[in-house]
Amino acid sequence: IINDQKASLEAVQHLIDNGCKRIAHIRGPVNPQNAIDRFIGYKKALEKNAIPFDSSLVYTCENVTFEEGLFFAKKIVEEHPDVDGIFVITDLVAVGLLTYFNEKKINVPKDIAVIGFSNWFMSKVITPKLSSVDQPSYEMGVVSFNLLLEEMLCRKEELPFKPKIIELQTNIIARESSIKI
Repeated sequence: IINDQKASLEAVQHLIDNGCKRIAHIRGPVNPQNAIDRFIGYKKALEKNAIPFDSSLVYTCENVTFEEGLFFAKKIVEEHPDVDGIFVITDLVAVGLLTYFNEKKINVPKDIAVIGFSNWFMSKVITPKLSSVDQPSYEMGVVSFNLLLEEMLCRKEELPFKPKIIELQTNIIARESSIKI
């Protein structure tokens, strides 16, 4: 696993450190737990920096799609033109936002900074390049496989197996979409 709350707090802190004061969050559905934890991390970062939480700045994806990114970008611009930063549940949705902002000639990061989550390949190829939380997906797969293999071997040999939770570290990959200062 990763610590989604901590990673999200760091992502929002990155926006704050780069001058954002009115930060929206595009979150995932009420389930799974990672969507909940990322929302909690967002709220904790606001609280840590004495920025009041405003529930009208939180938008909930149903399917976590590119199209939802386009849709929510439009809503944020229409409903909250004073928003200067957005923390997005995942890079796919964030790319939808950047696409909308590019089409409408909204300057990212000058007018509005954006940070996503996962650090997918597309983050590096869109303009501007998307800042993102680097979630070590490949490493998570390797560690998970090795843990599963260990469990299978223990069961085959009829040896006890103690389940483990292994937490991997995340990093903020700061790119053009969020660096205002």
